[in-house]
Amino acid sequence: MKKILFAIGIFLIGACSGNYQLAKYTDNSVRVIADSLQLYDSTITNMIAPYKQKLDAQMNEVIGEAEQTLTKELPDGTLGNFVADACLLYAQNNNATADFCVLNAGGVRKPAIQKGPITIGAIYELMPFDNMVELVELDGNACKELFSWIAKWKGAPVSGIALTIASGEANNVKIKGEPFNESKTYFVATTDYVANGGDGATMFAKGKRTNNNYKLRDAIIDYVKNKQTIKADNNGRIKQN
Repeated sequence: MKKILFAIGIFLIGACSGNYQLAKYTDNSVRVIADSLQLYDSTITNMIAPYKQKLDAQMNEVIGEAEQTLTKELPDGTLGNFVADACLLYAQNNNATADFCVLNAGGVRKPAIQKGPITIGAIYELMPFDNMVELVELDGNACKELFSWIAKWKGAPVSGIALTIASGEANNVKIKGEPFNESKTYFVATTDYVANGGDGATMFAKGKRTNNNYKLRDAIIDYVKNKQTIKADNNGRIKQN
């Protein structure tokens, strides 16, 4: 009996391991109409319509105007400068000790804000993440690491600071128009993402952090509402040699 079962097993294994060839292949396309999949539901559409109208009205609200087109560029650009200025002003309004602002270029998600009316929706596209403004106290050594980080990324949105990138290093650093003093402590405005070490900004872990639980996006909206007219500021805050 065992011999019979063994023989059957060998036969089945051999049958399973045989070589098979495709004898025939046919191709056919079927056009599917969206309605046939019942993707549209009038009940749901009617239910959300009032909320959509309200949201559209909020997003389309004009809060200011761009005098020229603001563009995202490196080592610095008018769009990044605009965002950094808004961040620094908010930080200074809440803490007079704020010295300068450094953000990550990747956090600016819109390539440009076109000349003309600026809507709330445009600011949400520019800054879709709920990043909070933070103020971080850094000593001179940590600041030097931060400047090297800016050089590594070949620039960044900044405000209140100017520097030159040459041979991959940051030189001629000035803060509030004054030469950087390594023996001083500086208060740097940034976002919680960067302060948490985002994009490799690990030097912020060495500082004392203050978070006012206010979104950078809201700070930008406040800035535009206050200014009304946004000018393209491209005064060479970061120069590349």
